[in-house]
Amino acid sequence: MNKSLLTALTVALAAVSCHIPTASAQMTVGVDLDATWQGYMNVFNANPGGSRGAYSFGLGWGVSDLKTTINTGDNTLTLQPNFNTYTDSLSGTNGDRAFWTNSTDGGVTVGPAGSKWMQAFSFIESTDAALKTNLTFAGDISAFTLLSPNYTAAPFIMAFDAANGYATIVNSSTPITSTGAFSVTANLSAATPDWVIQYGFLVEGINANPADAGAFGSVVVQGVPEPSTYAMLALGAAGLVRRRRRR
Repeated sequence: MNKSLLTALTVALAAVSCHIPTASAQMTVGVDLDATWQGYMNVFNANPGGSRGAYSFGLGWGVSDLKTTINTGDNTLTLQPNFNTYTDSLSGTNGDRAFWTNSTDGGVTVGPAGSKWMQAFSFIESTDAALKTNLTFAGDISAFTLLSPNYTAAPFIMAFDAANGYATIVNSSTPITSTGAFSVTANLSAATPDWVIQYGFLVEGINANPADAGAFGSVVVQGVPEPSTYAMLALGAAGLVRRRRRR
């Protein structure tokens, strides 16, 4: 069996186990493109040289505006730097252009690049008690061309306490640096009913001029197979277990 097929089978089997906790209270979730994905953006000022500066604001954001593209046709999720803030500022006020681009004349002339550090979260959110265990989010990266270190991407698992001002209780992530399998794990076994769980992907870096889209690259994540495929894979795996036990 080739490596890519083996990885796909592993992820699919992981997805099957999403709602079947094991005896050791562990669960794995995959990249479900049919789920409801949400977006959130934290915006920071950018320091000279391009590093993250002081926090500016954060709010819910359209997933496509984050520049996360979900394509159920080819079963992929593509992550890119944020472009829409730069683009929208072009038709805005001088203040808009001064805020979102590196204009040198107060926004009268648009700057050639962005000027804000963007922290873009694309995620699935749940309060399902079944997830409040030793949770792993896993999948497969089929293409990685993101310009590094200018931009970074990572899968994450976060937990917030809704009864305590949505304070962040858990924040676990693992950087993506190449193609292949990824996974991130967080121990959520101490969760209360008020905990809200989010898992998905984070992309960080300066808001980008769309003219640089090709140069700045992307990360392509494979979605999990269709539910019918899960079922077949699960039955096959169960058969292997039964045969091993019989032997």
